[in-house]
Formats: sequence, structure tokens, C-alpha cells
Amino acid sequence: MKYKKEKVIVFIIMLLVLFLRWMNILQIQNNLGKPLPMFLLITICSCISIFLQNDIDKNHNNHVVNYENIDILKYICAILIIILHLRPFQSFSDQLDLAFNNIITRICVPMFFLITGYFVAKKEKDNPNYIKDYVKRTIPLYLVWSAIYIPVIIGYGLLNFSILNNYISDISIPIIFLIPITIFIIPIVLVIALLYTGVYYHLWYFPALIFSLLVLSKWKEKFKIKHLIIISFILLLFGATETYYGILPLNLKKLVSYYYQIFFTTRNFLFFGLFYVVLGYFMGTKKEVYSKYCFEKMVICIFFLIFEAIFLHDTKRLNSNILLSCIPLTYYLFISTLYLTNKIKFHFEFRSLSKYYYFIHPMVIFIISLLFKNLTYYPYQNILIILIITHITSVIVIILKKRYKNLII
Repeated sequence: MKYKKEKVIVFIIMLLVLFLRWMNILQIQNNLGKPLPMFLLITICSCISIFLQNDIDKNHNNHVVNYENIDILKYICAILIIILHLRPFQSFSDQLDLAFNNIITRICVPMFFLITGYFVAKKEKDNPNYIKDYVKRTIPLYLVWSAIYIPVIIGYGLLNFSILNNYISDISIPIIFLIPITIFIIPIVLVIALLYTGVYYHLWYFPALIFSLLVLSKWKEKFKIKHLIIISFILLLFGATETYYGILPLNLKKLVSYYYQIFFTTRNFLFFGLFYVVLGYFMGTKKEVYSKYCFEKMVICIFFLIFEAIFLHDTKRLNSNILLSCIPLTYYLFISTLYLTNKIKFHFEFRSLSKYYYFIHPMVIFIISLLFKNLTYYPYQNILIILIITHITSVIVIILKKRYKNLII
């Protein structure tokens, strides 16, 4: 049937705009909820969606993929993670803070995991030992950056020495015993941090990635990847209990609380990273990964994510790391990005910059917060300064890396 696809897209956009009206985001009071603005919104969004979906379909039919788009997507995600860790709008606007902290940025880490899994599968076709080689390269890099952040941890401890001193004072252990106990405990804490949480808050990603790849590598030697997707999805559902904690039945809440009393978070390889890495790997094993109306499905998933975040906003959460709407959203966003035409050729190292943005930005945030304590009162300036300094530092590291090939950093 002629124009069937266009009619479906217009119908989807119309439903989404009506959903916004029902959610009272488009209001009569601000004129956005009136018939004419809603009609214009449906028309403009439909035209854009039809154009983009046709472009994606054309590239898919011609077997044209744009891997540079994925590098750009990773770069954008790296910037969004920096904004997430700054929490610039926390004290100024609950709506903006909700948008950045619990909606926009929640897709970034899942996307990193999925992209890694996808390209691992692609690289394995040329190098069967690619996972082993990738892990061997990643471990030294992770250890070096962990060592780099130890001075930051010490500096943070010195800044909060009064709190630490009060905590030590409450411990009824003589100082002569406390010192050797501390010396004994520190190596154990360091090992746990390296294997689980990371020595600094952003470094948890690397043990999660490493262990996910190792589990994947061992599993696929004897079993089907599809089965691991199911198992890892069930584990992800348990991981999501920290996000959905406030609406869990009382008996289930008591049960999962035993886990959180010991392990604190499900932000790890088993309950978070594994599913997305395996999903990406499974996608990468396919000759072509595609879904009909992928762009429109992505838009629908964005609305589900918004609804999920708003629904959970006023509930008791242990954290907001895992939102279930991110699962289909990462899938359709990846496909849409992969097949979207990119006529502009950027001479920009998106891939390397996104990696070093992630490594470097917490240190920049820490240093800038020391030098300019009042900068947090100016959120936009704060974001701009952090991004500029993180970028400059990343460029310097990339130049050093090119000059000294054996430099592990």
C-alpha cells in the first residue's frame, strides 16, 4: 500500500503528542496544548521522522553502515556523563535535574557497554582471541588510572578530615590497635575496590566491563549466546530493584535489603554490565542488525523513559542506575545511529576523546571545586569550564600517547 510507512509514522507521532497533552506537558495555559500548536508539532515532527526513517531504510537496503556515527554517539554520551557527575541543576531546578540526572544521562553507560559488546563481536571475526587481547590491554590501563586517582582520594580525605576524625573518635579501639588494623584493612579494601566498585566513583565501569567480557568469553565456548541474554536479563531485573525499591512488595524489599547491606549497589558486572555487553555482542554476531520503524520505536522508547523517570521520581530509590526503558532505547538508538547518513566528515578523534573524557573529568571536577568553590552557583559556566579543561587535558594525553607508543595511559 502506497505511503503506508508515512501513515504509520504520522499516527505514531500523533499518539505521542496526545500523550504529552495527557501528561499536561503541553498545556492550554502556555498555548502549547491548543489545537493549532499541537497540529504544527505533529506536522513538523512527522516530516522530520519520515525523512530520517527513509534515510535509515535507504542505507539499510544499500548495506551502508556509518561506524563514525557510533564514535560521535559515544562522544556525546561522554559529555552527558560529565554533566551527570556535576549535578549542576540540583539546587536550581528540580525539572532540569530530573531531565539530566534521571532521564537523558541514564542511557549513556548502557550504550557504552552495548557498543563495546557489538564491536568485540565484529573484531572476533578477524581475531578469535580478541576478547582475551582486549582484556589484556584494558587491565593495565585500568590499574594505571586507578593509581592516578589515589592522590585525589587522599586529597578528598584531607578535605573531609574532620568527618573522618569524628568517625575514628566514635570507634572504641585504642590507637595502638587501630593503626595495625588499619594497615591490615587498607590492602583488602583496595582489592575489593579494584574488583568491584573502582577506587574512584567512575572507575567501576572497567571491572564491570572486564568481568562481563570474561563471562561472555567462557559462556560462548559451550553454550548459546541467546541463553546468556535471558540469564543476564533476569540478573538485570534484580539490579533494577535499587531503582524500583520504593514500589517493591514488602517481602521482596526485605529479601533484597540483605544484599544491599553487604554489597551496597547493583552497579556492577553481574547485575548491570553483563546484559548490555551480551546484547551488544549478540547484535554484532548478526550479518545485519536492523528493525523496521527503528527511529519511531526509538522515539516511543524515549517517551517510556520519560514516563518511567517521572513515575519513580517521588518514590524511595536506593539509586537510579538501572531504568528498564533504557533496554529497548539503547537497541533502537544504536540501529538508528548506525544507518543514519553522515555527509559531514569530521576531523576529530571522537573515539579517543570520549575515552579520556571519561577517565579525566572527575579529577578536573575535583580540582576546579577546590580552586573555585563558588562556581557551583553558576551551573552553565561550571559545565563549560569543566568541559573545556577536560578536553584540553584529553588532547594532551592523546598527543603524549602518540609520541610515546609504550605509554600506558
